[in-house]
Amino acid sequence: MHYIVFDLEWNIAGRANKVDAELQQAMPFEIIEIGAVKLNESFEMISKFSVTIRPKLYPVLSGHVAAVTRRLQQSLRYGLTFPDAARDFLNFCGEDFIFCTWSESDTSVLKQNLAFYDFDDVLAARCIDVQFVFDDVIEQADTQRSIEYAVDFLNLSKLQPFHQAVQDAWYTGRILEAIMAECRVNPALPVFKPVDYAYDPNLQRSAQKTLSGLSTPEAVVSYLQDETLLCPACGQIMQRIQDWERQGGKATASFVCPDHGKVNGKARFRIKSANQVIAYLALRLERGLGMMQSMLPEQTSGSEPVLEPEQF
Repeated sequence: MHYIVFDLEWNIAGRANKVDAELQQAMPFEIIEIGAVKLNESFEMISKFSVTIRPKLYPVLSGHVAAVTRRLQQSLRYGLTFPDAARDFLNFCGEDFIFCTWSESDTSVLKQNLAFYDFDDVLAARCIDVQFVFDDVIEQADTQRSIEYAVDFLNLSKLQPFHQAVQDAWYTGRILEAIMAECRVNPALPVFKPVDYAYDPNLQRSAQKTLSGLSTPEAVVSYLQDETLLCPACGQIMQRIQDWERQGGKATASFVCPDHGKVNGKARFRIKSANQVIAYLALRLERGLGMMQSMLPEQTSGSEPVLEPEQF
């Protein structure tokens, strides 16, 4: 078994790309670069992969994307089509692997692009969100951080620029390796088993909702205590196993879904005035869901390749 750490860069519609709203909804982010590194079970790099993709839907580079990635408009004139790039990437992945990404957004965007080009968008491989692992195991700040922040926090050297897909994938792999090493030597940290953090990327693992019209944080907590909440993955009614408890500017609770196990709830408060509070409610499946088999591309006659998931 090995780890495929991948990172995506993508373009958005912006103002220059005149695209129908329905198409934008189907694919809000068009992948323009895929970078990945393959790690063995000791998190040592075996090989790397990098491909530039020539966009079809959003050929004009967004100003925001250009500023973040330091990419020029001319770069979008070259590269493979997405179907060719996807086939090359999936062949690079091989068999018996776990995906690793920095946040869950990359798997979501990959699935959107696969579906747009008539691939099967079921990813038959488990995935580890290294950003979540970094927070849960190392920093425990309950805050999303950037790759560069984690590199600095772990005192890793900066040998490559950031915001280039293959370099960000490489840094993410080094962060994962550093987390494992830190857990081995620091008795105050938990035993880190990567497989415990592997989830099924095909599940809708989180849901958000904004609550308004309540006067105080206490009123929000009281409302949530009486509210029936549904599992983000399947929509079933969940049983609350830990009541809502306020902790400063947030409140937390825990639930259980009959099919998907533990779900964590969090509500963050924003006080608008003396008697008006807005709460941002988030529900998220517990880590470690989704034991799936390897992903293999298959060619069907007269069509694009279909990514068929193995049976459970």
